[in-house]
Amino acid sequence: MKIQSENSPLNFETTGDSSWKIWDRFISVNGENIYHIGNICGTCIFFFEKLKDKDKIVNPRIEIDKLNNGITSIDSNVIEIFKKLIPSGDYELNLRTIRPRYINFGKDEDYFANEQVELWGDNCGNDGDLFSPRTNYYRGINEKFSENKEYFDFYIPLTSLDLLDSNRVNFYKNEILSGKKPTAVSLTVLDIKEPSTYPDEDTFPEITQHWCIANYLIDGHHKIKAAAELNAEITLLAFFATDKGVSTEDEIKELLNRLE
Repeated sequence: MKIQSENSPLNFETTGDSSWKIWDRFISVNGENIYHIGNICGTCIFFFEKLKDKDKIVNPRIEIDKLNNGITSIDSNVIEIFKKLIPSGDYELNLRTIRPRYINFGKDEDYFANEQVELWGDNCGNDGDLFSPRTNYYRGINEKFSENKEYFDFYIPLTSLDLLDSNRVNFYKNEILSGKKPTAVSLTVLDIKEPSTYPDEDTFPEITQHWCIANYLIDGHHKIKAAAELNAEITLLAFFATDKGVSTEDEIKELLNRLE
């Protein structure tokens, strides 16, 4: 799908210098960068870093009952509404079931303290320490799909988790417990990263390439929190930006075939 949106509050931004016209990538809201979403280097680490706290990204007036109940196929009416919020560009759309896990930075299930360290070493951050995303986040499944490749699924809140309404979270818990799978919506980027050297020169790691699926949540922050607290499933409608990640369109299509 090609999207042309002149008034979207969301946008992709880049910065660079005389050596690299485009190096760092960002997501902005109303012209203000709120997330640093990595650089264009294929041998550098995968990362996302929260720069600013935000309240709501989506205006509550456009929330859709269909999403609250959960959609089972890509609905044209839903797409038309969210096309107004998505930055202009080319996208692959994907609807799938997810089971999110809430992740505290630095803890047992944190990617940046575990899988990233195993492949890049423990001095990935700018200060020679662990890289910090400056936010807690959610993860889905990670799965090895070839001898040396593994994909990792991240669900990253654009709205500050501290600003969520506990009553709304409880509402979605009840919806999930009644058998529904509410639908969240994300702006998604695939970064494929592989280091040029390894922490232990004498040991070649089993997994050398990380396919990192960064799902930046546009809508559904309360839904995903409810699902994580229940260890339950919801659905995710993802707009995969085909030219904003460290990946090709063919690689995105390969990934989507594996996620189905």
